[in-house]
Amino acid sequence: MKPFAFNTVLAYRKRLEDIAQQRLAEARKVLAAVQNKLREEKNNLAHLIKTTELLQTEGVNITELVRYEDQILRVKANIKAIEKNLADKEERVKQEQHNLLRRAKDRQIMEKLKDQQDSAWKAYLDKKEMAMLDEIAIIRHSSEKL
Repeated sequence: MKPFAFNTVLAYRKRLEDIAQQRLAEARKVLAAVQNKLREEKNNLAHLIKTTELLQTEGVNITELVRYEDQILRVKANIKAIEKNLADKEERVKQEQHNLLRRAKDRQIMEKLKDQQDSAWKAYLDKKEMAMLDEIAIIRHSSEKL
């Protein structure tokens, strides 16, 4: 009745947890890149709006003003697309966090099972040892009487 070897299972669970940590780090890195892109586009939009307002006060050719307005519309559409992408990346980070949490709990459960099994195995061995010592004492005691 040798106990089940949990070491390989624990190593596998730890490896899964490490992979989940790496995936979470990668998802956070991608999220930060999208956030930076959104910030850049918003700054670009603010600059375009400021430039358009400045050109309107100075008096500018209408075709150039229309060109700036078209550019502003493109940047606004780009910002909306980036915001949608950002929401997707935030959801991905949440999923990876949940996955990491699940993997960590799985590993902890396996560690507890291993500890319980080790304790039970030690108790079993101690009981067998006590029975053997009792038997030796009985044999010795009975041989001394003879």
